[in-house]
Formats: sequence, structure tokens, C-alpha cells
Amino acid sequence: MTTALVLVGHGSTRHPDGAAPILALAEDIRRRGVFTEVAAVFMKQSPGLAEAETLVSADTVYVVPVFAGKGYYTDILIPREIRLTGKVTIRNGRRFVYTAPAGTHSRLPGLIACRADGVARKCGWAPEKTGLLLIAHGSSRPGGAGDTPKAIAAAITGHRHFTEVALVFLEQEPFARDWRALVDTTNLVALPLLVAQGMHASRDIPPLFGLAAGESGPVTIDGHQVVLATGLGAEPELVEIILDLAKAATGV
Repeated sequence: MTTALVLVGHGSTRHPDGAAPILALAEDIRRRGVFTEVAAVFMKQSPGLAEAETLVSADTVYVVPVFAGKGYYTDILIPREIRLTGKVTIRNGRRFVYTAPAGTHSRLPGLIACRADGVARKCGWAPEKTGLLLIAHGSSRPGGAGDTPKAIAAAITGHRHFTEVALVFLEQEPFARDWRALVDTTNLVALPLLVAQGMHASRDIPPLFGLAAGESGPVTIDGHQVVLATGLGAEPELVEIILDLAKAATGV
């Protein structure tokens, strides 16, 4: 039996370089030789979701949405476009296995906490005296899409590693633009719960802290010292999380 891995990313028609983290993950996994084939498809750019079936020819295809959490995209749009009818879809003699989104993995809160810890220490800040501001995408659809980010924030809060942990969203309440009203700590690490450094991470988020695209600080703004961390796509351990999700789905 041959096996393939298809990573699903968001992508962008306006910023195609936003696909780079997903392509880098695919290349890293391809070099490991775990799967017969490894490919990446995107919602907003080529190759598109509908091409997932033709990009690989293996008997079993693991489809992993490399998204920071569950929501409309992972629950409805991706399965619809790739024609997945459940966790397992049998079509034309081939088996398609759809895994949980990368952001729902149990290792992610610890991974994020370690990332923020490193960013704080690089600035000379003690983590126990530093606040962590998580910035998730969210959704303007009724009900939002905040369950996964809320679970991540709650888990990190439970570690008691940072003096405070706050969660804001780009497209639902509490909005990222209102971050000043939600944090008290002077030293603050702002970390986007986004996989790719696309338009949101490079253009929408930096101005929230008086930064230009590409800048990370630290910067002083309204009594806070803020440093902006990169999105999750820059984290090498994402490869292990993706492989773990595929492994966990082998018995489905």
C-alpha cells in the first residue's frame, strides 16, 4: 500500500508568499521519506483544494488541515471542496483520511508557551513578569470560531508561567484592536495564532502595536513594552504535530 500526505493551507490571492510556511512543512516531511508522496493545496491560491485528489496517486491519502483551530473552513469548506464525507472517504478504490486541524493538537499550548518564553527572555524579560497576548483569527459568522484558541489560552493560563494570558480575535469579540483594555502587564509578548505570515500577520497585526510590516519590536505603546512574535508556521515542531495527527488517524 502506498500512502500520501496532503497539507491544506489557507493561502492568499493577494500575498502568495503566505503559502511559504506550508510549502516548507511539506518539503521537510518529504525529505523524511515517511510518505510515498507529499503535496500541499490551498483555499485561496494554486494548487487549489479540488486538486488534492489528482496531485497524489497513493492508495491511502492523509489530509491534514494546517489551521490554528476548528471552524467553518476545517469543518465545512475543506471537506466539501475535496469531497470528503467524513473522517474516512473511499473513492475510486482509494482511501482518504481527514485528520483534526493541527491547532487542536494537545502539544500546541506547550509549544506556544515555549515560543513566548523564548521571545520574552530574548528581550531580557522574566516570563513570570510578562504578559502573553494571543491573537487568533476568529470568524464574523454567527457563533464565531473561538473554541480552539480559548482552549489553548486556558491551558497556557493553567501553566501559570506568565503573569497573565489574554486572547483577542481579528474577526470577532474581543477584538484585537481593543487589546489595551484587556491587559495590565507592562511587558507583553503578542503572538499570532496563525500558521502563515500572510496579510494578517504581516499587515494587519503590526499596526495594532504601532509597528510597520516586518517589524517586531520591542516597542513602547501606551505604557506597555510589546514584542511581536511570528506565526506558528515558523515553528519546526509543527512537523512532528502533523506526523502525529496522521499516525493517530491510521486506525480510523
